[in-house]
Amino acid sequence: MRDATQAFRLRYRTQVSPHYSALLHAAFVFGLGLAAYVGLLSQVHDSQPWQWLAAPIGLLVFNAAVYLVHRELGHHKRSWAALFYARHTGDHHSFFSEQAMSYEQWQDWRVILFPPWLIVVYLLAFVAPSIWLISTTVNANVAWIYGAHATLGYLLYEFFHTCHHLREDHWLTSLPWLREMRQLHRLHHRRDLMHTHNFNIVLPLMDQLCGTLHWEAPVRPGAKKKAA
Repeated sequence: MRDATQAFRLRYRTQVSPHYSALLHAAFVFGLGLAAYVGLLSQVHDSQPWQWLAAPIGLLVFNAAVYLVHRELGHHKRSWAALFYARHTGDHHSFFSEQAMSYEQWQDWRVILFPPWLIVVYLLAFVAPSIWLISTTVNANVAWIYGAHATLGYLLYEFFHTCHHLREDHWLTSLPWLREMRQLHRLHHRRDLMHTHNFNIVLPLMDQLCGTLHWEAPVRPGAKKKAA
């Protein structure tokens, strides 16, 4: 691990409250998210097969939205989103580099997961209005299904992003798809790529469509990178 990354980690940890609990943080986010997902789907009654097309649409819309937010706000400083930029580029990308992608202590989850309040804002400011709009323009079932899967998209993002920063020997890191997405995210943490490539976390669809996908095979331990 580079000295600069380790030094930042040490400084960052001194700012984390001694009362911070990674377990409570994750439990709140995933507990609330799963409760919302189940609650929204429980409102679906006498659905038609075509209405379930709202499920992949909800996931794809979230995929596109998080790509744009990540690229345009997480890696380009805007005055009205300076806090997000500071937390993402300033904290997250200083804490994790291509050579140091794994968390070391439970308190490190604070810089991996979104703040707990963000899922509340997301549900109230984005999911709820979309449900109302779709229910008034299409029908209630489509609205509930869409809202549920827009919520699921948030949870998948949090889950995958956490997996991208697990220790190398964790069993989840060897699973297909997750393994490839983890490598894409590792490349995103390379200093010369982080502002330009691999912004998707779960599915690299928008990276592919927007020409920002960059792939390199993982370098095996002990192997040397080929000269360019």
